[in-house]
Amino acid sequence: MRIEQGCVQPAAPPRRPPGAAWITDEAIADTQRVWSPYYGRELNDAEAIEILMNVRNLAEVLVQAKRKR
Repeated sequence: MRIEQGCVQPAAPPRRPPGAAWITDEAIADTQRVWSPYYGRELNDAEAIEILMNVRNLAEVLVQAKRKR
């Protein structure tokens, strides 16, 4: 199947890792807006998703540590 040069393909939604259904498009956009200045460049969707997953993992570790006290 040949795709004509003038045709625009719809952008695929960003791939989210398993267990990341809670990550909304709005959360990705907010993460990019907040973190991009610190990186000195615009973050892509995959980078924003990785940041969100890492923050969630950190929060889970902190909650578990608090419960063990």
